Amino acid sequence: MPTDQIASEIRDLNLSYLMLAQSMLRADKAQALFRLGISEDVADIIVAMSPQQLLRAASRNLMLCAMRFDDEMVWGLLTDKHSPRATEDSTASRLHASVLMAGRTTTLTV
Repeated sequence: MPTDQIASEIRDLNLSYLMLAQSMLRADKAQALFRLGISEDVADIIVAMSPQQLLRAASRNLMLCAMRFDDEMVWGLLTDKHSPRATEDSTASRLHASVLMAGRTTTLTV
């Protein structure tokens, strides 16, 4: 994939993420903080951003969202890799994974 195309894909991802995050935060801040895994300070920055600021921030050549791919245990819980048990256990495992992932916060520098 050419470098220009990668930069364009990152910009699109960033803009989509920022627009989604801003919408989620305006609708239900507490739930958005949990689902996005961001701090209140970062949330306040995102909510206050104008469309021009969103576009400018999205145009950076680094991803602004934090993918939560680095925790094998969480992914194991989400995919039932550790134990293919009954549905109730699977639901509990996914809930446990959500709680673990929510404990992580990211920071945003604009």
